[in-house]
Amino acid sequence: MQKAHRAFVVAPYRARPDGTLEPDIPTEGICAAQDRRPCKLNVDHRRERSTGPCFALTVMRCRSHKRGFTLYPPGHVPYGRIAVAPVASDASPIRDEDGAERYRGTLFEACLDAARRKPWHREHDGSTSRWWGTQLRRLTLAAQLLAVAPGVSSRRREQAAEILCVDLLLLHEQARKMRKAQGYHHRGTAIRQVLDAMPYTSFLPERLLECGHLGGLWGAPHRWLPDSAALHRRAFRVAGTKRPHRSP
Repeated sequence: MQKAHRAFVVAPYRARPDGTLEPDIPTEGICAAQDRRPCKLNVDHRRERSTGPCFALTVMRCRSHKRGFTLYPPGHVPYGRIAVAPVASDASPIRDEDGAERYRGTLFEACLDAARRKPWHREHDGSTSRWWGTQLRRLTLAAQLLAVAPGVSSRRREQAAEILCVDLLLLHEQARKMRKAQGYHHRGTAIRQVLDAMPYTSFLPERLLECGHLGGLWGAPHRWLPDSAALHRRAFRVAGTKRPHRSP
């Protein structure tokens, strides 16, 4: 299995008195599903990040199963360089704009700029993360995540419509536009149409992560819920999938 497709754990990170962000520590890991032995977890180390959440992530180690795993903040995925969803490290919403504009500061910002005919830099004096090549890559990734990229199956698009709470016809229409798109502006516009239609429902970050997982972009996300002390595979049902694992 490729590392990028391994299951991963999402946990809230909260600010401590000294300003550092530390996660809610789970009492079990994904490895608990291997057998009936309880996990014995401890913090192994903290891994610095210069991209993505841009703060050190906590790496756990299970002594029972001899496995380690990283705790990712809400809205982030393994090997990701930017958040997928508009959510803070402690799982609270960070933007109150309506529609697509709430996705500023996420993977989808490249699409919003494309829809406004704002190409990112081909040349730039000094450092910048807004390069033309990066914008094109994120347009492609966003289209795959939302199931409007060319080649996505009808079944996959049906699942995406259900998960994202949008009309299936909308995804079919934007997928057709993507197939005919001649440039970055038309692709960005098609993706923005989907973002505008997505309601800010409960578990929006989880829904986006699940949609990306079903599209083969990353492994299965598991969510640690501190209040119930449980590791959830999925907080909602998806037609045609197996019932998600929920630890007792």
